[in-house]
Amino acid sequence: MTMNNDDSNKNSSGDFSSEEWLRYTRHLQLPQIGVSGQKKLKQSKVLIVGAGGLGSPVALYLAAAGVGHITIVDGDYVDVTNLQRQIIFTTDQVGKSKALCAKERLLALNPSIMVAAIKEHLSINNADDLIKCADLILDCTDNFATRYLINDTCSQYKKPWVFASIYQFSGQCALFTEKSACFRCLFPDPPTDVADCNTAGVLGVLPGILGTLQANEAIKFLTGLPCPLENNLLMVEASDLIFRKIKLNKSNHCPLCADGAHNYKIDTSSYDMSCEVNRLDDEEISTSEFNLSRQHSSSVVLDVRGQNEREAFNIGGQHIPLDLLSENLSLLDQNKAIICYCQTGIRSKQAAVLLKTNGFAVKSLKGGLAAFLKENG
Repeated sequence: MTMNNDDSNKNSSGDFSSEEWLRYTRHLQLPQIGVSGQKKLKQSKVLIVGAGGLGSPVALYLAAAGVGHITIVDGDYVDVTNLQRQIIFTTDQVGKSKALCAKERLLALNPSIMVAAIKEHLSINNADDLIKCADLILDCTDNFATRYLINDTCSQYKKPWVFASIYQFSGQCALFTEKSACFRCLFPDPPTDVADCNTAGVLGVLPGILGTLQANEAIKFLTGLPCPLENNLLMVEASDLIFRKIKLNKSNHCPLCADGAHNYKIDTSSYDMSCEVNRLDDEEISTSEFNLSRQHSSSVVLDVRGQNEREAFNIGGQHIPLDLLSENLSLLDQNKAIICYCQTGIRSKQAAVLLKTNGFAVKSLKGGLAAFLKENG
């Protein structure tokens, strides 16, 4: 029988091109996935919130696996400090949109799929439209405000989502579904004493481990395979390679999961994680202003980083680590303006809050040493 050109690159079922059939051979050989599972992946729509350390491996593996529709939401731009762990980006992409760069990389990896890039952060303005269209949402963010937004919107539309978080050498991962406990059951209130990666640091491979676990659960969920992280929290300690799994239970006090909570209406104010630190934007100064101010005798530069950071590199000034600042205020001259700096500007803003409360005139270097070094070489 003569086969026409239109059919020459299709298998007998017409579900895959010949190139796709070869690309996904190792999945097709798995009896647990096979043709039916690969078809499910091809027909699936996933939303990846965040294209950073977690989002990089998640996006790469889901694209490689043949997930047919991937939407990436991220309003940030590639920074040189990202490259230690955000493996989807390259040095020549610094300064470019993360969402667009990720889309370009995924299509280069697998041109058979569809990728949408949303150059915005997930917010109350776009969460409904993005989440209700997805079959599965992957939380690859680094803040509780967005996670509560994902959780509540997924609950409203009965959408499953895979959560992961990282901190220094530790990570967590869980799958939340309509049948399971939700994120508010696990974290009724956001912790106030957890620093982000910009402040606390993170082992470069850790988001790779957790992101790969997220992708693993996503592929199994989308193909209908058992997902052991549904209603379970996996805790990972990379320093000593300890993995622990904790059973989750719906909370009787959860506004989403408790009996009678079906009439719960989303309180959008719960997504506003602003605090006194974030209201100090007017007290921040640019690197050029910092350079001018530190030359004046009426100002004192204060490095609030840790001792190891100070010894590794510094640009001078007095040194009092943030965690020791409250008990060493007497070491500072209250008649002078204090100009705080740290690595990224987060801890220096926290120091500015403390100093301002105690009557000091204070400024914080916006962007910290990272911004200073970019501008001053």
